[in-house]
Amino acid sequence: MAQINIEQYVREAIEQMQQQGLTPVAVMLGHEDWLEFTVQSIVAYTPFGSARRYQPALGGLLLVRVDEMHALRVVTQAELDAYAQSNQIL
Repeated sequence: MAQINIEQYVREAIEQMQQQGLTPVAVMLGHEDWLEFTVQSIVAYTPFGSARRYQPALGGLLLVRVDEMHALRVVTQAELDAYAQSNQIL
């Protein structure tokens, strides 16, 4: 199985959503996806050492870490709000 490049996947998902008239606002990453992202891409950090909320490598969208192993999704505000009502966001 070919390993997915998260940065490329996000770019393509953003383009598809915009073509459908949707506005992507966040990228949801599970635990394993976060580890892959940190290996594949340049992660932007704050001066205090934590990952920035808006990652340039993720199309400038909000980085949302979720309590799942694999949860790579580009979502709209409505999808993010619905997820946050019943799931834990890290």
